[in-house]
Amino acid sequence: MGNRKRIAVLTTGRQDYGVLRSTVHSMHNDPELDMRLWVGGMHLKERFGKSRDLIHSEGIPIAQELDFLGEPPNPIEDSSRAMTMVGNVLVSESPDALLLVGDRSETLAAGMAATLATVPIIHLHGGEETEGAIDNAMRHALTKLSHLHLVSHPSYGKRVEQMGEDPENVVVVGAPGLDNRFRDDLPSVNELEDFLGLRLDDPVVLVTVHPTTLGLKDPVSEVMAVSDAMDKVEATYVVTLPNSDAGGAAIRDYWINWSKDRKNVSLKEVLGAGRYWSLLNYTKVMLGNSSSGMLEGPSAGANVINVGDRQFGRLRNSRIRDVGVNSAEITKLLEEAIQKDWLLEGEMRDWDFDERLVSQRIIEAIGKWNIDATLRKKFHSI
Repeated sequence: MGNRKRIAVLTTGRQDYGVLRSTVHSMHNDPELDMRLWVGGMHLKERFGKSRDLIHSEGIPIAQELDFLGEPPNPIEDSSRAMTMVGNVLVSESPDALLLVGDRSETLAAGMAATLATVPIIHLHGGEETEGAIDNAMRHALTKLSHLHLVSHPSYGKRVEQMGEDPENVVVVGAPGLDNRFRDDLPSVNELEDFLGLRLDDPVVLVTVHPTTLGLKDPVSEVMAVSDAMDKVEATYVVTLPNSDAGGAAIRDYWINWSKDRKNVSLKEVLGAGRYWSLLNYTKVMLGNSSSGMLEGPSAGANVINVGDRQFGRLRNSRIRDVGVNSAEITKLLEEAIQKDWLLEGEMRDWDFDERLVSQRIIEAIGKWNIDATLRKKFHSI
């Protein structure tokens, strides 16, 4: 028991727990690992659905609750608190490594804390690009702080190596969020309809608009163009509210006011990974600018209309169509997406590399990783 690797895992909200869920469960059940789940940020706030309760209901022990998100959210102050709180528990719990996913400011702050505490970092989803979001710079900065890089696609692995990281510590595992496809505990359509408060009559359109934090001065302009198209195309709309990024509150207020008295619209703060993947089984189209439209949506068989440039730089297949912030163009694409399947014949639907779950490949990579040899990094030129 004393030789088990103690791995701390930080989750800051619904946006990363859906990615982490299968890995967290696999690590919790692995006798070679001592997994410590640290839950913070949006998970603990009523305004964001207090999704910490969903994690607790799954029977996963929560080792730490880190309440670093202020009201209203302030990225600079929140990140400062995150760095302090994560740093304190790094010292008190002394994990062998800290596992982080993605690109948010509080995640980068946690990476800084681990760097100062000389705790190695395992990073998921490095090497990716989102040109329209400030997250892009934070993701790449976190890559340079990290020691084991578990990437979702070979091209992203090459990009991490191009940044000077040791190829031996860059492992292509796939996208762990896609493991949710194989869950056997997803809610039924009746349970979904009860939760959403409306019937999921075909066609179902899942809508998520987050703030575009680079290049777009008015965060409401995108959501106005999207909602105008929704008014013109008859469908069942499920709208998930945005994250805590700057501009998110304005988008949230807009949706709340717009959705009043619209009987074909359900507005939800948090679905949870189970309800989200169950809903994807009935979703014809995903609309908005979420990263979920780059992976989860196409994998589940939905056509995706990606609005604006928030996700520019990510890999995409033929199910995904890009469109500017233009109501008429969005309307035209939405009508087309409802009528036909955009996937080209013979094209891969997802990024599976073998028959195992991604979480199993992650566990294998961590098991083979020599943690003690990774803190002193060299720049590897190519």
